Amino acid sequence: MVNGMALPDATQALCQQRNIDVTKAAEALKILTALSVGEGQLLFWDRDAFVCLLAARSGAWEERQIGRRLSPDEEPFAFQAQRKGRSVFVDWGMMRGAEPFAHAAVPLSSLLILTLDLSLTDVCSLSPWQHWRFPRSLLRRIAAHVWQGIVPPEVLIWALKGRNGLAIWDEEGRLRWRTTEHVPPFPSEVSEGLGVTDEFVVFRTKVGTILRYRRSMPPLLQGYALIRSEVHHRVKNDLQSIVSWLRLQARQAPSEARQILLDAAERVRVFATVHDLLARAKSDWVALRELIQQLANTLMQQAKEEGKDIRYAVIGPEVLLNPQQASAVAAVVHEVLRNACNHAFQAGEEGTVTITLEPKEGWLWVEVADNGCGFALSQWNGQTLGLTIVHNLVKQDLRGDLHIHSQVGHGTVVRFGFPLSRETSMSQK
Repeated sequence: MVNGMALPDATQALCQQRNIDVTKAAEALKILTALSVGEGQLLFWDRDAFVCLLAARSGAWEERQIGRRLSPDEEPFAFQAQRKGRSVFVDWGMMRGAEPFAHAAVPLSSLLILTLDLSLTDVCSLSPWQHWRFPRSLLRRIAAHVWQGIVPPEVLIWALKGRNGLAIWDEEGRLRWRTTEHVPPFPSEVSEGLGVTDEFVVFRTKVGTILRYRRSMPPLLQGYALIRSEVHHRVKNDLQSIVSWLRLQARQAPSEARQILLDAAERVRVFATVHDLLARAKSDWVALRELIQQLANTLMQQAKEEGKDIRYAVIGPEVLLNPQQASAVAAVVHEVLRNACNHAFQAGEEGTVTITLEPKEGWLWVEVADNGCGFALSQWNGQTLGLTIVHNLVKQDLRGDLHIHSQVGHGTVVRFGFPLSRETSMSQK
């Protein structure tokens, strides 16, 4: 029913491995995050931690979160819901940066939990009379019709109650609820299912239709976020301009200088990626998993264009780094991944690269391992530019340790660690 309902490959692989069907739960996740302009996840309990099977933001899949492991301390309400077998709704008292939000953890089975975060900066004040008139029974019918009991109807009611810009019609097209200043026309031109436009999100079913206008956060909370985002956005644009100039110069340079300029452009692009994430983030922290996945996606695509079929996986929790450490780690990981793509595999070969994040005793250890051709460490003189950059960044910028292990025919492992700053932490709700 929902447009664009195809699940990401990583989700399908995880569900096949665990022999579970999340079709209806995924449909609910997409609808709920779209209508509420919120964020949500489907979490699977795996022995002693949760595994993220699927994540969505404002009705779009967040593939970078798939496969992330979360301890009970990181998801206390999901853990509580899973243990007690009942939904947990936290309406107030939670903060992400300067933004308050509400949180729900809903058990769909003994092992599968749906979580939902809703911004509290886009709500309307309802009188007791309005709360009483809210069409709960109609929303229950819509939820039961669409999700067939897999997802409790109460989560749809909770996600929409008090939201700004909301309009709800019944199966006969009669307007049953609105919080908008004007009465919106019934969206008869919208086909059954979920539709997202620049102006509104609409979900149409045979038993009722829900429409939510898309609005930005209030100006009071918008100011700082806009200034911070604009600064990082401009830095990113400046860096991208430098990348463009270097690539343009490379086209006109002699052959011996061309690759040097292109390599320099790639290294500058790494820092542009960091500022791009900061421009889109809701805080002054960089999510390391997301950063690594963006770098890896670009490099793997370049390798594919060279006839190499290389897959990658990021294993470990999300770690939030300050911009200085994030830039250094990004540069190190980029150099190591680039070496793996360029030298570990030949055209026509398949391979895998695994990036593991392991926080331990105040340090973060990052390991990049490939199953490529490897090389003899005894014949390595340590003078290559890429590994020289890696060594200097780890030792000088990060004040950490670096270890390289490789054997011909058995791949290469690069492992480096550094002390986390006091402010740096594991991401938490």
